[in-house]
Amino acid sequence: MRTISRLGRAFTLAALLPAAAAAQQADVPIENSWFWGASGGRISFPTHFHRVDAPMIQADWLITRQRWALQVYGAQAYFTDSSTVEDPNSSGLRKASITDLRRVGFQGIVFLPNWTWFRPYAGIGYSFNYIKQAEPIGTFFNSAAARDSAQTRVNDARAMAKATFSGGFMITWHRFAPYAQYTMMPTKGTGDWLINGNGSTSFFEVGLRYNFGSSIDKLK
Repeated sequence: MRTISRLGRAFTLAALLPAAAAAQQADVPIENSWFWGASGGRISFPTHFHRVDAPMIQADWLITRQRWALQVYGAQAYFTDSSTVEDPNSSGLRKASITDLRRVGFQGIVFLPNWTWFRPYAGIGYSFNYIKQAEPIGTFFNSAAARDSAQTRVNDARAMAKATFSGGFMITWHRFAPYAQYTMMPTKGTGDWLINGNGSTSFFEVGLRYNFGSSIDKLK
């Protein structure tokens, strides 16, 4: 009976060891790794008239080290609204329609003290922002030259590069890393941009990143 019992324990241990080894291999560390991620969320930004809230999607690439990381991303928000641009031919301001916002940018991330799988972080970076489509509103132009001037001013106000400040966290589970992030972009006082109301633009996103492996070459 003892022999059978010992054999049973041996077979059980032999069956559990591969599973335990596989579990250890699945627990991939976050340090020195590179991730691809996708997220969805909301953008909130001010115009001359009011604050606009709209949905957005984003894809990002994250390269990590022990205490810091580099994030590169591209995003698009979906909306149709209106704003203003400076135009001397229309008593100082010309109303314009605006559609969608595209962004590409990067930021440096510093990982804060963590609790095993919970990784809070803070980041600072730079974002290049581009209104997909913008047109002057109204047909009251004194001449064709005035109309062309208004269109030129609207086109010139479609793009702007701005600093960004972020805070968020990642939850690491095997190769997967669900995350949430809030980003603030100062926009007050940018009268030469179509996003020109008082306050700041904010982005909130929730997404999932996947660890594709080491970001450094290991010595053989």
